[in-house]
Amino acid sequence: MLKYLSQVYPSPAYLSEIAKATNLSIQEVEDILLGTGFTYRNGNSLVGLGLVEIVKGEGFKYYRISEDGRKFMDFLESKDFEETSFFRKNVVESLIHVLDTTLSFAVDLAQFNLLKLGLKYGIFHAIRERKHYADALVDVPVSNKALLKTMLETYTKIGFADSAFNKIWSKSINYNLKLNSNSLSYLTPDVITIFDRMYEFAEASLNSRPPTSFMDFDKNAEFWDMRLNSYLTKIYRAIIKELGGITKGKRVLDLGCGSVSPEEVGKAVGPEGLYVGVDFSHNLLDIAKRRVKRNGLDWVVLKEVDVQNIKPTGEYDVVIMSFLLEYIPDIQRVINRAVDVLSEGGKLIIVEPFRENYPGIEAWEFFEKLTKEFIGFPSKNEVISSLEATGRTFRAEDFGKSVLVVEVL
Repeated sequence: MLKYLSQVYPSPAYLSEIAKATNLSIQEVEDILLGTGFTYRNGNSLVGLGLVEIVKGEGFKYYRISEDGRKFMDFLESKDFEETSFFRKNVVESLIHVLDTTLSFAVDLAQFNLLKLGLKYGIFHAIRERKHYADALVDVPVSNKALLKTMLETYTKIGFADSAFNKIWSKSINYNLKLNSNSLSYLTPDVITIFDRMYEFAEASLNSRPPTSFMDFDKNAEFWDMRLNSYLTKIYRAIIKELGGITKGKRVLDLGCGSVSPEEVGKAVGPEGLYVGVDFSHNLLDIAKRRVKRNGLDWVVLKEVDVQNIKPTGEYDVVIMSFLLEYIPDIQRVINRAVDVLSEGGKLIIVEPFRENYPGIEAWEFFEKLTKEFIGFPSKNEVISSLEATGRTFRAEDFGKSVLVVEVL
C-alpha cells in the first residue's frame, strides 16, 4: 500500500488510483488507510501509525505518504523485506481477535434473546415460585412444549433459573453486556442480523403445531448461505488459508464445506491444486456448484455425503473442519478419517467456539438446536483426546480461543 501511495505522491492520492494499482476495492483501500474496516480496527491503520497523513482543504481530502512513511519504506527496501510478509502476522492476529470477540458477543446476544423470549411469553412470571416442570409447561401459552422444556433447562444452565427435584424457579438475573470501544471495533456487525433471524425462528418454532424445524440445512438453505457469506465466516476462512498455508498447488479436503468455501478456498489452490468439499446438504452443495461452475473452477470436486461416512483416498496437505464437530455424534471417527489422509507435515485446522472458552455458550446452543442435527459445541479437551486416540504423532497449537491447528509429524 505504501509503495503505490508513494507513486502518486505528492499529487492527491485518489483512492481509485490505489485501488486499481493494488487490485483492491476502494472501500478496502480506505479501510487499510484509516483502520475503519473490520479487519483493521486494532489501531494499527497506516494513518494511525503515522505512515500516511491526511491532507484536508475546503471541499477536498486526500492521502499522502508521510515523512515517517518514506523512512519506513527506505528501511524495508534496505532490509529487502516484502511488505506483505511484514504485515502478515499482525493481520492474522487481528483476524483471530475479531473472531474470538465476535463469538463471545454471539454468546451475549443469545443470552439476551433468551431473556427477551422469557419476558415476552411470561416464562419468568410462570416460574416466579417453585413449580414442577410439568406445571410450568402447562402455564406458559406456547404450542411447542418440547422446545419450551429445552428453554427452561437452558435457563438453569446459564443462571436464569434454579432447579431441584424436578422443580424449577426463577432467580435474580444479573445480565451485563460490557463492550468498550476496543471491543466494539473488533465486532463483525452482521452477527446481529444472524441472531435476529434465529430469534425469529425460535419464536416461530415455539408457536408451531406440529413442531417445525425452521433452520433445516436444505429447507432453509438461503439462511445458511447468508450465514456462510457473513463477515465472520469470511474472517475464519481467511485465518484457515493463512495458517494452513493454502496456496497454489495445495491439496485440500474440506469437511462440511457448505456453499461458500468451495469457491473461496478453491480459488486459493488454483488449477495446480485440488479442493475436495464434502457436505450432506443437497441444496447448499447446489449453491456451491453454481458458484464453482460460474468461476470455471474445474479442480474443485464436491461430494454429497455425510462426513461420518466418508472414505477419502489419496493424501492431502490440509484438512478443514470449520463449525462441523457440533453436528457429529462420533467425533473420534471423523478425526480418525481426517488424520489418516494427511500427508507428513500436513495440517488439520479446526475452527470451533470451544465451550470451555465461552461461559454461557448453552444459550447459543439453544438456538442452534433449532437445527435437528445439532448436538453441542465440543470442548478442546475432547478434540485433543480424539487426536491422541488416533495413535499418530502430532503437534497442536492454539490460536486464540477458537482455532486449533494440528500438524501431523
